[in-house]
Amino acid sequence: MGLLSRVVPVARSNAEAVHARVADGEHLWLAVRGAESLVLVRDGGPDVEVATTTQTVGDDTLLTAVVPLAAALAADDADTVELWLAHGRRRQPVAPSWEPRPASPTLEAPLTVDRRWQLSVHDVDGRVVVRRTRVAPTVVVLGIAAVDEGVAVRLGDGATSVVVAGTTLPVVDGTVVLGDLPGLPLDTNLPLESDGRAVVRARNVMDRPHYATSFPAMPSPDVELRWLRDGRLALFRRGAA
Repeated sequence: MGLLSRVVPVARSNAEAVHARVADGEHLWLAVRGAESLVLVRDGGPDVEVATTTQTVGDDTLLTAVVPLAAALAADDADTVELWLAHGRRRQPVAPSWEPRPASPTLEAPLTVDRRWQLSVHDVDGRVVVRRTRVAPTVVVLGIAAVDEGVAVRLGDGATSVVVAGTTLPVVDGTVVLGDLPGLPLDTNLPLESDGRAVVRARNVMDRPHYATSFPAMPSPDVELRWLRDGRLALFRRGAA
């Protein structure tokens, strides 16, 4: 066998991502061991450059970065975009090596500021993959206040009506009033919808928002407003103790 016909094996990548997380919906936080440079590679599309700094943590020398990924992909309207993290001139993949994350309760990364996208980080076949996916349109709650008739919820995004448990309520001047609603089923979360869209918090950054927030009282003492874990606004009617 001649020299030119020999297969020369490619050295395996020893770069490891000890941290890769989207915490605010807009930026990707990275800490990588064993790399000299980083880039987010998109097959068939433009790469996203990663500006890094070097930090020493204990015995480790890490490349760290905060990548404004939502802004970098803002001009791309594809429903799903995937990028994989690579390092060095040969663009070898960076292996995931972060500590196991609890399965529950864990809050998913919040949406981008414009509420159109969600960024997430995945271990795909031993590579760090960042995925941006389109999310369903929603209506954002702008304010909640007590009024004589019940609770007034001020909504954005041109809402015209709200449906809860099969009852349709009008939205007047951007506000829907939740008054006495007889016949609500017991012990069931009843999310509000507006024109087929979920009614949600502007920024859902708490894992258990129902226990961390309070609302004005509803006219019926056994009915309450609550935030669901995914950020939706819902009514709940308590059954008899």
